[in-house]
Amino acid sequence: MNRHLITSFNRLRRTPYQTLISFFVVALTLFSATIFFMDAAAAHKILQYFETKPQVNAFFKQEITPAEQQVELIKTKLLSTGLVESVKFVSKEEALDIYRELNSSDPLLLEAVTAQMLPASLEVSPKNPSQLKILAEMLEKEEGIEEVRFEEDVVFSLIQWTRSVRTARIVLTSVQVFITFVVILSVIGSRIMSRREEIVLLQLLGAARGYIIAPFVLEGIIYGSLGGMTAWMMTYLVFLYSTPFLSNFIFQIPQLYPTVVFMLQVLAGEVLLGSLVGAVGGLLAARRYLRA
Repeated sequence: MNRHLITSFNRLRRTPYQTLISFFVVALTLFSATIFFMDAAAAHKILQYFETKPQVNAFFKQEITPAEQQVELIKTKLLSTGLVESVKFVSKEEALDIYRELNSSDPLLLEAVTAQMLPASLEVSPKNPSQLKILAEMLEKEEGIEEVRFEEDVVFSLIQWTRSVRTARIVLTSVQVFITFVVILSVIGSRIMSRREEIVLLQLLGAARGYIIAPFVLEGIIYGSLGGMTAWMMTYLVFLYSTPFLSNFIFQIPQLYPTVVFMLQVLAGEVLLGSLVGAVGGLLAARRYLRA
């Protein structure tokens, strides 16, 4: 293994300009793939965020002030289903505060309404918007609930849209991985073609196929791993540069801000993907040439 590794580095050192160009092609390809992956990950987080926004609003009868025990019992039933992200109880007093905030510019409306005139309610956020109808039917059966509301048409449109986006993301990600593989395969293939005389000489001397192929596989791994690290650094710099422009939008969706752990996972994924694609590309390119 050490001999093959030394051979690979010697070959790279002998042709510095070709090595540099090949390295940048691989790095830029992986950079493009990383940007696409980050966009796809952000789209996934945005979809998850908006999926929790549709709510079921259950209003108690106006003359009822629900007891804490009754509210907790309903919350427990809902949470035990595993379909609910959160349940929030809005008391009559809180409903009045919301009403005052919405109508702060109209003093006449503020004077005309008291807390006893407004119903207490429950705001239920599902884990998946497709479960809203099930939760609405459960709430309608609860004692003291007078009305249950949720925007069924809007929810249906959201479900269809998220499914379409996820399908498109899977297809486009597969295409991007394929393009990355083809580019690296082409780069290593061109490196092999530039050393065809050396390969022919090794074959005439009776060198085993594995002995001839191994340096090219290691070369592919070197290109892929170093290209992955470079692509990650480029991506991180782009993110740091664009953060001031995106901060208002990012901080509205806390899950969208990438953590240090996430960025390290991206780095590990890039190095692993680059090394794997480089190794497979080097193996296929070398075997294809040896068959020719």
